[in-house]
Amino acid sequence: MRRLLGGVVVLTLVWSGYWALAARTLDQGLAAWFAARRAEGWVAEYDTLAVAGFPTRFETTLTGLALADPDTGLAWAAPVFRFAAPSYQPQHVTATWPPAQQIATPRETITLDSTTMQGALAFRPGPALELVQARYALAGVALISDAGWRAEMAQADLASDAVADRPNAHHIVFSATQMRPPARLVAMLDKAQILPDLFERIGIDATLDFDAPWDRHAVEDRRPQITRIELALLDATWGRLALQAAGDLSVDGNGRPSGEIAIRATNWREMVAIARASGRMSPRVADRIEGALGVVAGLSGRADTLDVTLRLAGGQTWLGPVPLGPAPDFTIR
Repeated sequence: MRRLLGGVVVLTLVWSGYWALAARTLDQGLAAWFAARRAEGWVAEYDTLAVAGFPTRFETTLTGLALADPDTGLAWAAPVFRFAAPSYQPQHVTATWPPAQQIATPRETITLDSTTMQGALAFRPGPALELVQARYALAGVALISDAGWRAEMAQADLASDAVADRPNAHHIVFSATQMRPPARLVAMLDKAQILPDLFERIGIDATLDFDAPWDRHAVEDRRPQITRIELALLDATWGRLALQAAGDLSVDGNGRPSGEIAIRATNWREMVAIARASGRMSPRVADRIEGALGVVAGLSGRADTLDVTLRLAGGQTWLGPVPLGPAPDFTIR
């Protein structure tokens, strides 16, 4: 019994020493990281830093947090930010954002409010902290810009998993419901007044290749850029409009995609009407496209459903020989 008690005491002392050393290392490491960012010209400040949770967890709380990257002009400020990890598995981290925070760009400052914003992240052991898996849950999100717009979202979930045997590739699944885009954006896009204010849902299932790993250097130096997109499914519903898409794209160093995307559009004539009314497509081009697509849709037996393949090349989106407009820019800033 005495030996057992002695063993328990020794293990307790060893564990207590480990926890205290690890907590001190975490505290000093974070302070050093902020100092290194300031030396590079960043704004990198916090009011307090505390590590608690003995003996089973490392619970870190930062208050008065402010970060600004001079190279991109992006800044983030939060009154409090918390992240925690089991003391026996410190590379598995749960992060919790506050109900209110601010994101600033060179053009505007956005207040981000939410009822839930939490992430569960797993990192590969090592000083680089390469992201292996992530799960984010958001609810009651509102974006309010000092430029005069507001957007809302009821709920969203994002999952990211590193792809085995494929360096710097992540399988990403995203879903969101009940989104309310900025009113001015809806008014600009929908001068025909077809779309409702509420965007019902969107789902994305894709595998993305990047030119560098998502690790600590992605914050400190530069964001990894997309080099390839394998879109298994995009599924979106906005009022009477429904869109499904799938395809593979290569992305060049300027963020310009090339490849083909298969599209299924329900109530596609309303989409053309929106493009026509917004001025993004000239009436002449809209008439040509609507006539050609009407023939294609008629061949499928359902005049309201369209199955076509779009080609992206040279910074443009093409339907056969007809340019529809600029291709999306996939640059991550």
